[in-house]
Amino acid sequence: MYFPSKKDTWLALVIWGVVILMGWQMVSYKSLLWSMLSLLIIAYLLWLWFGTGYKIEGRVIKIRSGPLRRTVKITEITKISATKNPLSAHALSIDRIEIMYGKYDTAIISPKNKAHFINVLVTENPDIQVDKNLFK
Repeated sequence: MYFPSKKDTWLALVIWGVVILMGWQMVSYKSLLWSMLSLLIIAYLLWLWFGTGYKIEGRVIKIRSGPLRRTVKITEITKISATKNPLSAHALSIDRIEIMYGKYDTAIISPKNKAHFINVLVTENPDIQVDKNLFK
């Protein structure tokens, strides 16, 4: 089951603004080096925008954010809580959830449909503690 990342408007403006600006500069300048660098930046940003999501497959969550990958075993998840942590994460929104698993590991993600995502996880592992503030 696939869950796309929630996408904030402000981040959409930043990413698409940079893509448009870099695309315009790539066409305007005649430097091959600048064009190649611009193309790489555009490709990376588009990969992040269209390639960030979470797939629950079997007993694992496969987290993808562009070229970055992570796998979390659902049976190892101990707690799910709300977070607005602005640090780097596999998320395109500041409305995030933090998944604690293993001994000290965490994954910060932002599924578009948090309630359904959490229900699927809790169905698979009823021992997961879900923070009460998560749905406020």
